[in-house]
Amino acid sequence: MENSRLYRDMLSALPDLQKAVLSQPLDKKGVSKVIIRPVMLKNQRLYQVERFKDNKAYHENLSAEALMEVFGKELDGNFRQVLISAGSENAQYCLKQKGGYKKTGGSENECKCCQAQSHNREKEYILAEGEEIPALVDLGVFTSDYKIVRSKYDKYKQINRFIELIDHEFKQSNRKSITILDFGCGKSYLTFIIYYYFSVKRGMDVKIIGYDLKADVVENCRKIAEKYGYTGLSFVKADVSRDKLYDEKIDMVVTLHACNTATDYALNYAVDHGAEYIFSVPCCQHEINSTIKKGGELDVFLKHGIIKERMSALLTDAIRADILEDMGYKVDMIEFIDFEHSPKNIMIRARKTGKKGTAGRERAKALAQRYGFSQCLLELRG
Repeated sequence: MENSRLYRDMLSALPDLQKAVLSQPLDKKGVSKVIIRPVMLKNQRLYQVERFKDNKAYHENLSAEALMEVFGKELDGNFRQVLISAGSENAQYCLKQKGGYKKTGGSENECKCCQAQSHNREKEYILAEGEEIPALVDLGVFTSDYKIVRSKYDKYKQINRFIELIDHEFKQSNRKSITILDFGCGKSYLTFIIYYYFSVKRGMDVKIIGYDLKADVVENCRKIAEKYGYTGLSFVKADVSRDKLYDEKIDMVVTLHACNTATDYALNYAVDHGAEYIFSVPCCQHEINSTIKKGGELDVFLKHGIIKERMSALLTDAIRADILEDMGYKVDMIEFIDFEHSPKNIMIRARKTGKKGTAGRERAKALAQRYGFSQCLLELRG
């Protein structure tokens, strides 16, 4: 196979290689996926070959010559789909029925001949059922044969939707690396999937830190990350409202159902550290609901408890959006997921533009004074 097109392209890509991913093996009982990355060890450029088998990851570091020998003898021709990321280019290859690879474009999306082998679905998810994402097995979202656990279907839809929205922002991006903080990561379904998306799907150098208050949850996530050799993924027990956190440059802040004012502290942190991107899905929002008083036209919303609660949640997110716009962000408020799958279905999506103002905070302060309520981000940025 040493003279194959894939072999020659892989050899040519080595000087600028970021990542190569071989997936959808012909032998279902063997290695399920192979990821090749450059590494520097003792000032020597080597290539780490990461093999996934039986939900475990196995690593070896090889010279360029040894890597190509392994590639020609063990890898070339044994996987239906191959992605090679080198420099600013992504090259996608699909194994043809008669052997040999067809180059299908510069996207990491699944090629047509591989799509034909997939089960028909109502919707083609970025993270497809059956895709070999071993961390989702450990987290209880996938079964051992990568089928969705029935009770986790809503969670599966949520993380897919989150990644779909991130992909919309990054699919045309040529960036090589990204640093992300996930506040209130919990069991870290989303954290692991974001790491998988950027490192495997996009072939980027990724650093993600997940923060949560529960020590046992953090420790479990650490073990899963270590199990699969996710060296760029770490978890820390911390309270975003008071503890010292990562203080270097960050590119993105994400939150998925960070409770009550934890979302405000996360947004405030993102602004303070100049995060370029924010993807935030708030959870319970008690603050305005517990402090708002009658004072004007909004009184009609305060008569019935359920209406008051929903109005307070919407007002909270509207104020957050206004403040972010004042702080130099372009903000979209979008439906995150169908209401039937989660009542917490609004995402605050923001990208830094640098165009600052004061109108949003002034409007929010006037409302807060008139109706006597407190709002955490308003107080932090006021």
